[in-house]
Amino acid sequence: MSRSRFLGVITVGAVAVGVTALETVAGRRFSRRMARSVARTARFQSGRLEGFRYRLAGHHPDPTVEARVLADRVRSTLGPLEHRLDVPRVHVMADGHDVVLHGEVGTDEQAEILVEAVRRIPGVRRVQSRLHVGLFPGDTRPSAGGERHAPSRALTAVLAAAHGGGALPGSERSAARAVLSTFAAQLPRGERRHFLCHLPEDLRSLVEEPRPKGAGHPHVRRLGDFVSAVGLPPAEREQQEYIVESVLGAVREFVPEEARDVAAVLPPELREFWKTAVPH
Repeated sequence: MSRSRFLGVITVGAVAVGVTALETVAGRRFSRRMARSVARTARFQSGRLEGFRYRLAGHHPDPTVEARVLADRVRSTLGPLEHRLDVPRVHVMADGHDVVLHGEVGTDEQAEILVEAVRRIPGVRRVQSRLHVGLFPGDTRPSAGGERHAPSRALTAVLAAAHGGGALPGSERSAARAVLSTFAAQLPRGERRHFLCHLPEDLRSLVEEPRPKGAGHPHVRRLGDFVSAVGLPPAEREQQEYIVESVLGAVREFVPEEARDVAAVLPPELREFWKTAVPH
């Protein structure tokens, strides 16, 4: 065989192997896309079937149930499941008969189990899952033990800051929750997740998931509007700005690596307030 013919055979063979490899990679990608598509369709159809069974059995959302009561029902149902699945506490928000789940789980299957359990609760019309697969560093699983752990240094500092700013004794936690939840709602979703990721779990658990547009913690542009949106009780209203400043100042000290990124996405007045806030 001549040298040129030999090289030609080698070249054709290499091209054939390359094409086969590309087809294999492309095939795997296509298979994964198809599998995800089938799984999404199956979940959608499962939800429709569950709703059909619910209506066929004569069930319907209780028109008199309050969102707060419905949220309590959901939390009571999820408690034993969280322990069985060994996942951290799921945050629950109810808006009418719609329920939003927010938190971290280990697998997609665990998320589906939690969502399906909530769908079966009387009064629930629709479930929106914002459960993320993958846990934050420091998240505590139920299997870590039932003993009570001392509060983190960050939580202790924030509660002390709320008290120092003027929160009434015993209301420091609710004041801190109101301030942090309203502040977190001002951040874009990606930055909000990064911001919360840098907080210890016991402090992060105070932050409520932003409510649907038009309800709850609104996006604001002016500092005065933001302070008003925190919505502290009337007894603390005169000290509201001091409480807000004190809590945010304490939090900023625990997220120095994120402070600049957070400031970059805030409107001007709120940005300056965040950058200069100090705990009292």
